[in-house]
Amino acid sequence: MNEFLASLSKEDSLTYELSMLYKQWGYKEYRMAKFEEYSFYSDNRDFLSGKGILAFNNSDGRLMALKPDITLSIVKNAKLSGSLTKLYYNESVFRMSDSSMDYKEIKQTGVEVLGKIDDYLVSEVLTLAAKSLKTIDKDFVLSISHMAFIPSILRELEISENAKKDIVACVRSKNTHDLRSICERSGINAEKTELLTKLSEINGKILEAIPLLRALACNAEMENACSELQFIADSLKKNPLADRLFIDLSVLNNTDYYNGIIFQGYVEKAPAAVLSGGRYDKLAGKLRENTQAIGFAVYLDNLNLYYKKKREYDSDILIIFDSANKSVSLLSLVESFVEKGFSVRVEHEIPEGYKAKTVYSFENGALREVSVC
Repeated sequence: MNEFLASLSKEDSLTYELSMLYKQWGYKEYRMAKFEEYSFYSDNRDFLSGKGILAFNNSDGRLMALKPDITLSIVKNAKLSGSLTKLYYNESVFRMSDSSMDYKEIKQTGVEVLGKIDDYLVSEVLTLAAKSLKTIDKDFVLSISHMAFIPSILRELEISENAKKDIVACVRSKNTHDLRSICERSGINAEKTELLTKLSEINGKILEAIPLLRALACNAEMENACSELQFIADSLKKNPLADRLFIDLSVLNNTDYYNGIIFQGYVEKAPAAVLSGGRYDKLAGKLRENTQAIGFAVYLDNLNLYYKKKREYDSDILIIFDSANKSVSLLSLVESFVEKGFSVRVEHEIPEGYKAKTVYSFENGALREVSVC
């Protein structure tokens, strides 16, 4: 099995390994249609991270779209069973690239939990997110935030929506200088300005950061969030993965859809987040009444660029034969190697640049090993 995984691209091996991980934790595979009606995504455009939706007219005249998002489709279409529905998926979405402004296919795998979400399920999903990152690279960080902190303060402020957006942008970029300037221009008092600044600066391991958050909590929403984070920290206290979990309140999502825990995952070689997720009860409740939800996606499409596999050999065995030699025993020889677990390629001549552990020449019904320089 290890040899099989080693022969695959990073993307393909991760798809297999992550699927096995999610199955072990009791998640069922979910497969979805490639298309949805355009109006469905258009009505929820604010939830989408991409800038465009790739649309076309169906044979019956309906305007359809290639999936720009998987979460929306699962929440809309998944069959809910009992109090909880736990799903994983391996799918592609189609989004516009920020750099080229062209549409591209993005392969994702991930999990979604629909139903009654409690603190245990949040900690389980975060554990799976951390394990997913570790599968990609042992050197990873899972940055955790909570929508109860910065957004709850912004809701209390009587300032324009544009000013709030500017503050969020500063928090995301950890630009405390401009944050203070915007607060001053918007008439926000010194106490609230200092609170926003201190919260945006918090970045540390989960067990170390929670006391700092408790000291700054100034409403019931923040205090409840601290208790939720403490449960997660206590649940993972004996898990080595806990050292890779950091509190970072600069991770912020759309308040119209997300609530509670949100998170992003990073690995050493990739320049941007390779995993993103969170709790999105507001979206789930909009599409399915009285439904809560949490999940995450792992972005697989660029990992082959950052984790290039250098294969020593293209196959275990390469057999060269003359097509004029019509021996019927060659097929049986190849099959016997394959049944023993070897990878085999048969050619008329050695392909340019091809590497095999062993090269044979098939002559007179038998194999003769060939030395290759």
